[in-house]
Amino acid sequence: MLNAQEVGGAPADLIVFPEGACHKEIQEASTKNPNSIIVGAIVEDGRSRGLLIHHGQNKIEYLKVESDDRTEGSQNVQQCPVYEMPDICIGVLICKDIDSVEFARKVIDRIKSSSCALKLLCVPADMMSDWFSDEKLPPKYEGVHVVLCNHTKTYQFRCQSFVTDMLGNKINVQKQHKPVYAQLPS
Repeated sequence: MLNAQEVGGAPADLIVFPEGACHKEIQEASTKNPNSIIVGAIVEDGRSRGLLIHHGQNKIEYLKVESDDRTEGSQNVQQCPVYEMPDICIGVLICKDIDSVEFARKVIDRIKSSSCALKLLCVPADMMSDWFSDEKLPPKYEGVHVVLCNHTKTYQFRCQSFVTDMLGNKINVQKQHKPVYAQLPS
């Protein structure tokens, strides 16, 4: 989703915005949904900064690692944007960082190694249609639910936002530009 108005009426445990979301919209969603976990990526000074807001506070420090034609990457593979609570573990990879072999593996392995029952990888993205075009994700994503929220304004032919099961099968895929909702087992 691109703005806080798209958040449905029922309370959501997790709300994911795309890369390039407006910081004001993420803050508004957090204020209106104080018990929700909000994930997104904003652009500051030419860099994408990952956010995971819970109870009004950002719980990760994360600058996108890889550069693209819109943002400069930090090249910092030492960061580990993973947030863990007693029942849920959430990792964040911003868009092209899924291709950073060392960094993506570290984040995904950290999520998989968690003792939490619910393991999520959130991907705030701004991707063309050739990304994640199959109905099943590659094996490296097995063991976590992937929640990808893609920007709707940049590309005419874009990757649709989606949610997967723990085996990497897409269980809910965006239709046109509508927000994606999914209930995951706890």
